[in-house]
Amino acid sequence: MESLKSWRCRNVLGLVALTLLLWGGGGADGFIGVYWGRFATQSMVPSIAVDLLLQNGISEIRLYAPSPNVLTALEDSSLGVTVTVPNDFVRRMKWSNLRNIRDWITELIAVPVQRGVKIKTIIVLDEPFLRISALEPISNATKVFRETVESLHSTNLSHIRTTTSHFTDILKIVNKPSEAEFRDDIKDEMLEYLSLFNSTNSFFMYDVYPIFSAQANNWPIEFAFMDNKSNFSIVDGQYAYTNAFEFMFDALVVAIEKAGYPNMEIVIGQVGWPTDGAKDANVTNAERFYRTFLKHIVDKKGTPRRPNTNIDVFLATLTDENRIPLVLGNYQRRRGIYNYDGTPKFKIDFSGQGRDIYPWAAKGIVKMPSRWCIFNGDQSNLTKVDEQVKFACNKSDCSSLYFGSSCGNLNYTWNASYAFNMYYQSNNQELENGACSFAGLGALTPFDPSVGTCTFPVEILTAEKVDGGVQMLNYVGYAQSGATSYSALQISIALPLFSCLFVLIKHISSKHSSFL
Repeated sequence: MESLKSWRCRNVLGLVALTLLLWGGGGADGFIGVYWGRFATQSMVPSIAVDLLLQNGISEIRLYAPSPNVLTALEDSSLGVTVTVPNDFVRRMKWSNLRNIRDWITELIAVPVQRGVKIKTIIVLDEPFLRISALEPISNATKVFRETVESLHSTNLSHIRTTTSHFTDILKIVNKPSEAEFRDDIKDEMLEYLSLFNSTNSFFMYDVYPIFSAQANNWPIEFAFMDNKSNFSIVDGQYAYTNAFEFMFDALVVAIEKAGYPNMEIVIGQVGWPTDGAKDANVTNAERFYRTFLKHIVDKKGTPRRPNTNIDVFLATLTDENRIPLVLGNYQRRRGIYNYDGTPKFKIDFSGQGRDIYPWAAKGIVKMPSRWCIFNGDQSNLTKVDEQVKFACNKSDCSSLYFGSSCGNLNYTWNASYAFNMYYQSNNQELENGACSFAGLGALTPFDPSVGTCTFPVEILTAEKVDGGVQMLNYVGYAQSGATSYSALQISIALPLFSCLFVLIKHISSKHSSFL
């Protein structure tokens, strides 16, 4: 088995070969990209994330929102960029100082394009008709799409493609792909979308999570893997389906064909496997899923209805997202290929060759001090303890505590300790703000309380305040061209260095004053 250390020591030729293979994709325009949603309280510095993607030969990145600091890091890089007009922005546009889509395009798209960011696609709203969301569907979704296309043309950015991402629940649940059709409540809107995509030379973006599809359709979990090791399969006329991805892909193909667009391109906007938060969400299954899925994509196997076809995909996600709403399931926050500190969770070969290797790890990330917040053990008032645990989990991420998860078997004391520590870490260990108070029930420890399969994390010293995946409503704009912006991490490193240099100079001065 190849170690992470040995993978890091691979020669440059290997990296170049990997990069060329991925950039070649599965054809002229093929790619395996990565989605970086950034719904997190801590996030790696954008420049580090960009370097990480390039080191791994990734050629495309999908962002939930065009956050200025991320786009600044992407200036003059070779990465193709896909960004989203966020649902939240559209819902609250009238309260923003970006009053309309044209303002949004002018400020957040035109400027970075002028500075060398290779923005190729704008996703106009993310899953606007998601049935399982607590939010109301966006009723004017197609109108926003039209306004975006018009704004791109009026700002000389018509080369940027537009689409809208949709989740698998836009389709009715069926027994066979040939029975697929759009839900009745959104059928008119979907037909309008298809017409818009066709008239603007666009494509259909489809978010697929095989683990979710298996659960929603009551399929055995083996059916969620490309290398299905069970005897379960679904026969649909001349087509046979042995995995959830091909089933869901072809179900969309059928629905689009029935609407009159048999040749419409489909791009996978999100696909992946979670590593925690549910019974089958673990690193072993994630590694297995990606190994066979990526090889399937790179080999251009396509699907039963579209065989030998290139399928462009965005793998989701780069890192975990501890603030994303739990819509699909408790595992939704644990979809990251990497930990927050930039270390890979499992082996994955982005080239799709199925090699038993770790990807490159991020460089330059600084972790917070080795301190943990735990429950002090006072059980004299269990109601009080339960209230504090609930508070901690509501304000952080306790998805690892759910049944079947890595911390699902903790006792009462350790369960409370895990919740307290997650809140403490997500609040940057800020004691002055009561991050380890919990009404007197919290206690600090320098000893790692991790137990069994349950890891009590220490989060990273983030160099930025992450905006929950969307830019602030009162957008302040980019830095002046040529201006230098220093991050908190740069400052935190630079100050001690200058301090040491000052002491050294002072020491030399005292010893050799005649030379100064």
